[in-house]
Amino acid sequence: MSFGMSGLWKEYDSEYQHVITNSTIDSTTELIEESDKKVVYMNNLEKRKQVYGICGECNEPGTGWYWCQPCNAKRLKDNFKNWTSGDKNIDEFIQQSQLNAVYLSKYLEWIPFENFNNITYITRGGFGKIYSAKWPEGYIYYWDIEN
Repeated sequence: MSFGMSGLWKEYDSEYQHVITNSTIDSTTELIEESDKKVVYMNNLEKRKQVYGICGECNEPGTGWYWCQPCNAKRLKDNFKNWTSGDKNIDEFIQQSQLNAVYLSKYLEWIPFENFNNITYITRGGFGKIYSAKWPEGYIYYWDIEN
């Protein structure tokens, strides 16, 4: 997998869990100890560097595969002015998820209706109609910081 990032990021390794900030594990069993080796804690900079690599912008260890929380939070924040759901509370909820995301699939995006295609009505649910649709742009997987 190449993403135009000068080889700074590490390849995806499903052996490891995503970054976590704390753990409720309170046991000394071998199973827990073995699984704990696969957990990457936010405050363990060396393990983050080993597992995720280095951000090409800030030169700090990544917080997820191809993800740097501080750098991506800034990018996402800079884009707040370019979208709105039309509801202040929803916008703030989405924005907080974006500012706090430590890896790529841990945040929400507002997707305007016109960004979908192949929209198909499925059925009516308890709170409204249900549709399926394609989202050609897809979610942000990484930023090409070289371009």
